[in-house]
Amino acid sequence: MRDYALVHVNGVRHEVRGREALMMLADWLRREAGLTGTKTVCSEGDCGSCTVLRAMPQPGCTTDFLEAPPLEFEAVNSCIATVAQMDGSHIVTVEGMQCGAELSPAQEAMKTCHASQCGYCTPGFVMAMSAMLERHNGIAQPIGPQLAANYLTGNLCRCTGYVTILEAALAVKATKQHSVARRYSNPAAVQAGIAAAEQSLLIEHDGVCVCAPVTVREACSFAATHPGFRVLGAATDLGVQINKGKPLPRAILSLHLIPDLYEMKQTRNRWRVGARVSLATIRRMCEESSPELSRFLNLFASPQIKNVATLVGNVANASPIGDTLPFLLISDGQVHVASRPGGKGPLRQRTIAMTDLYTGYKTLALEPGEIITHVSFANPEAKEMVRLSKVSMRKDLDISAVSAAFSCTLQKRGRSRKPPVIESARIAYGGVAATPIRLPEIEEALEGEVTAEKIESLANRIADRVKPLSDVRGSAAYRRVLAANLFRRFGAEVLLA
Repeated sequence: MRDYALVHVNGVRHEVRGREALMMLADWLRREAGLTGTKTVCSEGDCGSCTVLRAMPQPGCTTDFLEAPPLEFEAVNSCIATVAQMDGSHIVTVEGMQCGAELSPAQEAMKTCHASQCGYCTPGFVMAMSAMLERHNGIAQPIGPQLAANYLTGNLCRCTGYVTILEAALAVKATKQHSVARRYSNPAAVQAGIAAAEQSLLIEHDGVCVCAPVTVREACSFAATHPGFRVLGAATDLGVQINKGKPLPRAILSLHLIPDLYEMKQTRNRWRVGARVSLATIRRMCEESSPELSRFLNLFASPQIKNVATLVGNVANASPIGDTLPFLLISDGQVHVASRPGGKGPLRQRTIAMTDLYTGYKTLALEPGEIITHVSFANPEAKEMVRLSKVSMRKDLDISAVSAAFSCTLQKRGRSRKPPVIESARIAYGGVAATPIRLPEIEEALEGEVTAEKIESLANRIADRVKPLSDVRGSAAYRRVLAANLFRRFGAEVLLA
């Protein structure tokens, strides 16, 4: 059992214990490691000034370090992640990007394009562009405006210098000698990270206990013996609360050392997604089997968030505006949970349908000591038409006011000009009630022939059926109109097109 979090920062090994392990990574980098190039501004994961690159070696990774570096670096926000969460990781900050006196490609592009004004956001943009180069070297997939904009979604510039920043992102060129993976895939460091990941972690300080077990059985034992425990995943929500002054939970369970929970498997027509599978991984894996979900996840959050946030975390957070929840409701989503009553004996496992999971606002049908290990969902069938929608104050990196998921299966009509006939339908919404909801009565009414008049009638019924609240993102009346209009658009663009 280890009492420290192992992190390598710019190639230097650190064993972080006690109070420091509970600090936010950005604070630790600046105050303890002296790496002040990483900036903190919003402390909410919204602005990207704190962006660093992170990689975590996996067991069984290649030892051919020259041909295939085993580390895959991705951009993450360091302001809302604790050091303990980074256990086993290799972190590269802006200070580690230079090669001697030579600037990195992203730094050189920012300089050449005069893309830095006050300079405060510059390190974050440099790291975001560098993450882009790690995955897209401009050869297999040319870096165009849309790709560059996607990678910079999570970064804000207060000086409104976006034109030159985008020019820099388009001008940047990857070089083999500047590859972060090649430079920092040190064999000894990688093997040290793998070895550390085989040992459970327990850090205690000032009444706070952080446990990272290596098996689900061990995790369930901790959950059973620590009432009120919180699972710490990506901390995209909890990290914000802590930065705003809310104390750390007294018992924290991290699942980052359990290899099985990083697996995403497809069996027949279903996906089974482990609790540690990131949304970025899901987006890539579902591009062919569930293209609408993959497209929708582009709007979910910034790359820095998607690279660490998980589908299980979105489900467990239980927000009525969780963006993936309407999709899971229409896709036969199931939640797989495990427990070990009393902390001893065999695992107890059960499955909960997504339609039964939420019993009230932020309330799940989980028993004490249960943890969510996986989420599964069905792939859309070939003849199934699926559309996912989200309405928010701004297009990218924003919380939904209303989200919706629609799925319809049409009868084959050949070249007939008669109205389409729907065999089955599924409709779900987020942001219109205390929980995400299905609308079975609307689904049943939609079956049969579809006409413009029928779509309009059902849109009005939806507006009457939903019971949203008013808040800063929109009034109840606004949300009712949105819910109806999203269905009208689905009818016009998909069913009657």
